[in-house]
Amino acid sequence: LPPAAGRHAVISIRRHPRSTWTFDRLSENNWAPASAIETIHQLIRERANFLIVGGTGSGKTSVLAACLSTLPEAERVLLIEDVDELPIPNKISSKLLTRKDSNGVLRDIDQTELVRQALRMRPDRIVMGEIRGGEAKDLLMAFATGHSGCMGTLHADSARQALLRLEMLIQIGAPQWNIQTVRTLIRLSIHAVIVVTRTADGSRKLSGIHRVVSLEDSGFLLENLLTL
Repeated sequence: LPPAAGRHAVISIRRHPRSTWTFDRLSENNWAPASAIETIHQLIRERANFLIVGGTGSGKTSVLAACLSTLPEAERVLLIEDVDELPIPNKISSKLLTRKDSNGVLRDIDQTELVRQALRMRPDRIVMGEIRGGEAKDLLMAFATGHSGCMGTLHADSARQALLRLEMLIQIGAPQWNIQTVRTLIRLSIHAVIVVTRTADGSRKLSGIHRVVSLEDSGFLLENLLTL
């Protein structure tokens, strides 16, 4: 509202599809070849922890929704989001949302607290809609200490940029940690990075699947699993 919005009020509406995105729907839109989608299915089956990364409007949330649609009915998933966007995959799963009360009546609840609460709820998988702040430290510590098959999205244009941005976000949550400690946590907790992009004509495509192979003195060693 004015004056923060200038002379006129500004309303932003994000319209969600009536039906949940699946890999079949993505295939119909020529998002990726069948072999690449099978690689993602394999990451899900082997309970790898992975990130889905890309720029604004590249379809990260849609791909994460497609991943959720493949999960077994007997797996309890805890979804953590700022804004309610992702579908809950089954009846035994739950969602936790942040809260910010501009009136100051209710206390704020951020994603860091939601991660801690989720760990008490014995999830089979933890899924974060978007990693954007110091909650990255608590989330990756959960990933590294026995929680497998976890997923999340992150704004980045490439796998290497995503890991660099993850370093920065962890340091927000743990400024006392040195860079080697931060990178070791990433290596222990993230197994793969899926990169999506939006092309010049507006279509969304899969542009990379990278497995985090090792941590060297020069940085992370990545293996490209995508063959187009």
